[in-house]
Parts: sequence; C-alpha cells; structure tokens
Amino acid sequence: MNESNMENEKTPLYVAFSTQKGGVGKTTFTVLAASYLYYLKGYDVAVVDCDYPQHSIAGIRKRDAEQVGADEDYKRMAYEQFTRLGKKAYPVLCSSPEKAIA
Repeated sequence: MNESNMENEKTPLYVAFSTQKGGVGKTTFTVLAASYLYYLKGYDVAVVDCDYPQHSIAGIRKRDAEQVGADEDYKRMAYEQFTRLGKKAYPVLCSSPEKAIA
C-alpha cells in the first residue's frame, strides 16, 4: 500500500441514509451497515442519529443496554462478545439534521 492510500484510509467518510417516507428501513439499514463496517470489517464507526425527535437508533441502544443490565445471561454474552472482538460498541450520537451537517 502506498503512502497516498494510507492517508486516504484515515480520512473520514460520511454516509447518510435518508428519505422523508417512514417505514422504509432507514434505521434498520443504518444499524446493519454500521455494525458490518465496525464489527466485521474493523472500521471506526460512529452513528449520528438524526431521527429527530424520537432518535430511534439511540432508543434501541438504550433499550438493549437496559435489557443487558437486567439479565445475567445477557451480561455474560455481551462481555464475551466485546472481549472476543476487543472493542466496545460503536458510539451513537443524537442530533437534529441541521446540527449534524454544521
């Protein structure tokens, strides 16, 4: 790999999935794409949830964390998964669309 390619690998790439129509899978596709890139391909990923005001992805993450925290089997499975992968869950940030692109 030459030096030019190495520099490009450190340049952030912004990807957005959007449409005004509801129920078409934007949240599902975002979570699947982020998880694939982060857990399977090893890229650093952050999700900016612009689904204002409900912030669906952040809500899913919060519910998952609450469920894991309340169940010893889920705690063990989460610990084993993150230990095996050697990384924590990717961050999910909440924003409005206007603030996210500023």
